[in-house]
Amino acid sequence: MSAVRTTLAVLVASAVALAGVAVASGSAAAATKPAWKVTLTVQTSSVSVGQKIRMSGRVSTKAAGLLVKLQERASAGRPWKDQRQARVRADGTYRTYDVPTTAKTRSYRVVMPRTAHRSRGVSPSVKVSVYRWVQLTSMPTVNQSFLVPVSTVAMNGIDYPASLEATTYHPDGPTSQSVEFNLDRLCTKFRGTFGISDGSEAGSQVSVAATADGTPWFSQSFSLGQSAANALTFEHAPLKINFDTASLVDGLDGFGAVGTPEVYCTQ
Repeated sequence: MSAVRTTLAVLVASAVALAGVAVASGSAAAATKPAWKVTLTVQTSSVSVGQKIRMSGRVSTKAAGLLVKLQERASAGRPWKDQRQARVRADGTYRTYDVPTTAKTRSYRVVMPRTAHRSRGVSPSVKVSVYRWVQLTSMPTVNQSFLVPVSTVAMNGIDYPASLEATTYHPDGPTSQSVEFNLDRLCTKFRGTFGISDGSEAGSQVSVAATADGTPWFSQSFSLGQSAANALTFEHAPLKINFDTASLVDGLDGFGAVGTPEVYCTQ
């Protein structure tokens, strides 16, 4: 009787061991399932706030009808967040999009969830810079010398809000003025209007100049009633931009101005 019990015990132990081997083997097989290969392409790497970012990619024809997830990350080290889903087409491709609401550079990736025969797949991430126009006078000034932000300045009878205007007062004030702004290489464009303030004395003249990291991009002289619109895409995003004005006629106060200066920036 004890021999029978011993034999049964051995058989049971062997069965349990075999079952464990089978489970372990199955787990190993599941762990080594090939992952989905996912690609991701963006239509453009630079957009404005509110502009649609169109994206596309490929998974596999075997994923046709399944859903992939678009994920976004605000910056390195931050968690990935789900944005939306897209269905894989019969040819294995998908299309998706995003509409950013803040001017911030961010990363995107697409995830194909795990299925019965393949492990989760993740596309390489892509980076997109999102820009918006920013009033330059809302940014801190640097090395300011009598060229100051004002709520509005008039040039040739036209009012320009959020502007820069010289504050020279003859004979005690300086005849030249300047101001700088640190852009930290985050801004790629400028737009504004250079000229002479209508508050200047009749017969006065001024010079107005602008530089980016020491490289001039604008320089012109103006008499009362004159101004010139200016729009520029910087060859390289500058660290710093500088504006200089000067009164050119002795004894007559001329106030140089930069009407509604704006820069196109990301964060």
